[in-house]
Amino acid sequence: MDIYLIRHGETDYNKGKRLQGTVDIPLNEKGIELAQRTAEGMKDIRFDRIYTSPLIRARKTAEILRGDRQIEIIPTEGLREISFGDYEGLTILDGKYNIPDPDFLNFFNAPEKYHTPPNGESIEHLKIRTSSFMRGIMNDPGNENMTFLMASHGAAIRGILSGLLNLPLEKFWDGGVHKNCAVTLLHAEKGTFEVVFENRVYY
Repeated sequence: MDIYLIRHGETDYNKGKRLQGTVDIPLNEKGIELAQRTAEGMKDIRFDRIYTSPLIRARKTAEILRGDRQIEIIPTEGLREISFGDYEGLTILDGKYNIPDPDFLNFFNAPEKYHTPPNGESIEHLKIRTSSFMRGIMNDPGNENMTFLMASHGAAIRGILSGLLNLPLEKFWDGGVHKNCAVTLLHAEKGTFEVVFENRVYY
């Protein structure tokens, strides 16, 4: 089984360094272009099934990559981005930082010290939610010879990888954040897997 994990294309929130989380922000013009160029680079891959985060930026990315393939796109909570709760829409941009928690950047720099925002999702829960979904796909014998495309988000993809690899929280970001429309390929057989490549761009 091959699983192509792609992060969505760029949005205006990405560009402005605003916390996006579960806010349903669409791709911007550059994000659409990146997805189109990535689709061109992956046009010869035969996908059997496509899953996406329910958020529009990921779903639109999946639609562009699907192209004219006659495949249903299946939304799943297992690929949704982490929620930043009450902090969504606020900015981490230098000089414009307006998040009430002065230590919020621990999310990126020291995840083991991160304080989950009010009404947000913890990193621990993100890891369990996303990697449990992926294990369910990998452990299903009916999927053994299939090729999947899955459109998701920066933290959610790290949740999948760190969860599957059983990494401690302080190593959550090992490998870095995927670039917009970057692709990671997982190969799985009988419940075991390997990372074939990570964070590859086609543009």
